[in-house]
Amino acid sequence: MPLPLSPTSVDFLEADRERRLWNGQSRRLHGARLVTNPAFRRVGRANQILVGPTDPPVEWAEIRGEAEPTLRALGIRFRRVMLFGEEVQRRLSGSLVADGFQERQLWVLAYRGLATAQASEGVQIRLVDPFLRPAWFTLTYRLQQERGEPVEEAAEQTSLYGRLADRAGRTILAGFRGDSMAGTADLNRVGTIGSVEHVQTAPEWRGQGVATALVLRATDEAVRYGCRGVQLVTHTRALADQLYRPCGFETIDTIGIFERHPFD
Repeated sequence: MPLPLSPTSVDFLEADRERRLWNGQSRRLHGARLVTNPAFRRVGRANQILVGPTDPPVEWAEIRGEAEPTLRALGIRFRRVMLFGEEVQRRLSGSLVADGFQERQLWVLAYRGLATAQASEGVQIRLVDPFLRPAWFTLTYRLQQERGEPVEEAAEQTSLYGRLADRAGRTILAGFRGDSMAGTADLNRVGTIGSVEHVQTAPEWRGQGVATALVLRATDEAVRYGCRGVQLVTHTRALADQLYRPCGFETIDTIGIFERHPFD
């Protein structure tokens, strides 16, 4: 079912910025926004500089010069800068790479309706309640370790997600094949903007329609809650084309992720 309005990438950016306040403090910089939380020094999503198309065109040296005193005072080492939109990336990406950051790209997709994919009848979708939380934790740990994330960081992230799970704007979905939890996905709602996140499937169940069923159900939930737009972000163009486009999504923008390791 199509949504009544088609928000732009700027609408999604502002919703994303508001959501990040759930686990951090936000400070407006000249040309950017700084989101920090000393309790989550190693969790990338908590300590970031966000630069979007509505921010004034300030160069990276100025943004860094203003942000560093706050980061150092909190004991936070630089981890991540997120550049939203092609114009912002053209302006700042070269300076970030020269400053020792490594670049990767994300694709932002918006739900446009008219899905051609259908959920497999063999996949049952359930809302994750406290009784299903242990199985959800187990699968989440397993998949984070598969991605090569440090165990202590995975534990910190999973604990954070667990504490956010009871917020009114977050719905956690699990896809079952028989009695096995085969995959999970989140729907986060900020105002009237929905975001489908953390779509993941256990290795032994991949290619069997679990992710498709989760995305279709998450979109249905967003429509039921009255969202005027739904987005998702993916790390690969292949997933955008092969999984999400048949579910009714299309690419509307890109995000440049710039990370520096080791921290300095």
